[in-house]
Amino acid sequence: MRSGLSVVLPLLLVGCITPRSMTLGMMAAPVGRGTEVGVFSGVGYSSQTGPVVTTTGVGGEQSNQQTQNRAFSIPAFEANVQKGFNDHVALNFHVSPAGVQPGLKWTVNRSRVAHFAILPAVGFGYGSVASSDFVAQSTGAQTEVNPRATTSFTFLGGLKLLVSHNSGFYAGAGYDFVFNRSNSSSAPSVNADRTDSITQTSTHQIMGAVGFSIALGTVSLRPEIAFAVNPALSQTISSRVGATATGEQTLTGGFSWAILPGFTIAVGTPPTKASAEGEEEDRPAVREDEEDPEEQPKPRKGPARKKTDDDDDDERPRRKRGGDDDSED
Repeated sequence: MRSGLSVVLPLLLVGCITPRSMTLGMMAAPVGRGTEVGVFSGVGYSSQTGPVVTTTGVGGEQSNQQTQNRAFSIPAFEANVQKGFNDHVALNFHVSPAGVQPGLKWTVNRSRVAHFAILPAVGFGYGSVASSDFVAQSTGAQTEVNPRATTSFTFLGGLKLLVSHNSGFYAGAGYDFVFNRSNSSSAPSVNADRTDSITQTSTHQIMGAVGFSIALGTVSLRPEIAFAVNPALSQTISSRVGATATGEQTLTGGFSWAILPGFTIAVGTPPTKASAEGEEEDRPAVREDEEDPEEQPKPRKGPARKKTDDDDDDERPRRKRGGDDDSED
């Protein structure tokens, strides 16, 4: 009897396709002193062609070999969270297959028509999968054979440029340097020497996205499409059996790309009312049927005006009428 441990599909791709990060759900408009959380869901397709590997046969003939990997997923997910401090600076966290990518978004201008922002960010991610087979003997004892494991660490850092218009249109473009190190190991049995294959990949990623934001109160629906292109890959592949190194290869060339159409649902806190100087106003809002205390006429300053004989004449009739009313009672 033989059985295998189940493996999650996204983790099977670790080490095959270099993880990427997009500008999904990101707008240049500030959130003020508030928080916005956006989740992207869509269709993901990516392809990666590895560098050319030249091999020499027994007869001396040479051949070139390239490995191509493709990945297709429905639904594909990414998320973006930003916490604003004012109308210009916000702390941004982006979550993608490459890992968690924190950054600082700076909205350069302040306009009622369009916004422009820059977002430097760094990120890191880690993944690990393992599987093995168990053989059941007639005695009922089980033996583990062919254990396999793959681990991956990713680092990326770069800069994103964002623009958004008050009509709802927004777009983003950016660059990331991506470094991925994966280690795949296997062994005929748990007691045999383990074979390790370590692949280090460096690439430059160019990304872009366009979308349209439809505001429904504090909720925004953003249909969008994003893409990423890696024009070149550099790989270093080394292997060993047990503690003995068996060789190392340095390869260049190859490329990869990815496309993700879908939509983002973003939920944010109500915008903070700001004064002309850009500072938050703390005084409570005034209803339309109420008078603003600041708009009421202020008391006249200066020395009190002395009473005249005309003022005394104006007051006498009122006192007389008051006296007549008392007499009638």
